[in-house]
Amino acid sequence: MVSGPDTLEDEVSRWEVVARRVSDAVVLLLLATALAISAIDLSVGLDRLPWLAPRVPVITLLALGLFFGSNILERKSVLERTHRAVVAAAHRSDRKFAELERQIAANSRFPAEVESMVRSTRREIPLLPLLSPARSLILIAGTTLIHFAQHYRTFLIEKSLECPVRILLLDGGTNLRQIHLALGRHFGEEDSFHRELRRSQSAMVELAREARAQGGRFDVRAYDTTPTVNVIIVDPGSGEGRIQVEILPYRASANLRPGLLLRPGSGSGDDDLFAFFARQYEELWSVSRDVTGQ
Repeated sequence: MVSGPDTLEDEVSRWEVVARRVSDAVVLLLLATALAISAIDLSVGLDRLPWLAPRVPVITLLALGLFFGSNILERKSVLERTHRAVVAAAHRSDRKFAELERQIAANSRFPAEVESMVRSTRREIPLLPLLSPARSLILIAGTTLIHFAQHYRTFLIEKSLECPVRILLLDGGTNLRQIHLALGRHFGEEDSFHRELRRSQSAMVELAREARAQGGRFDVRAYDTTPTVNVIIVDPGSGEGRIQVEILPYRASANLRPGLLLRPGSGSGDDDLFAFFARQYEELWSVSRDVTGQ
């Protein structure tokens, strides 16, 4: 446990007083001893005092021990004083950094809910670390989402036993000419894109039925509006919730889509991006159609 500034200052002052007093006493004792021995030697000679002569080395060693001891105490006081100065400087630096952070936060226009911004969500935000902590709800919205059915089938079924899983994907029965071009597809690929959507929808429905058969809570709906983002929402009602937003730029491939990782903000309306995207998901869910029973 680190001592506070007041406690440390008291301790340093105490050691400084002790060190000074001991040092002064040792110097006086050494001076008095040296003068006494010199006076005896000059006046009557040490050989006239047989009890003193053999004790001179002992007295000398004792004096040296006291001298070095006083020096150690002085060094300790210096170190304590230096430590006190370092601690005080650290406290001042912490206060200045805290004030600087407050000023940056107050003057920054970057939303506090943005935990990270990436150039490619597929390459820079792994799915399992994002989805694994889910405890209350998993919401996923995208276009085909076929990779979820292919690569995360077992994981999603297991998660549906712990919390509800809701999937929103693009409806394969809609007019896809403009949508498939906006998503980076080429002219003449309408039929293949349509087949991919239908295959994805069938795979998701099959996945939902398998999860439900095991007691899971798994729902799939399809929407027919042009997608602008893909989102993955984990525990939106929790302070530990996260939302991955994958932006869908015009004709950008899946590996070149930038995105955001959001954490819960203040919840104060439209200025909170986390609450905004959670609300957008619910609105899109409300106008989508249930395909689980098909």
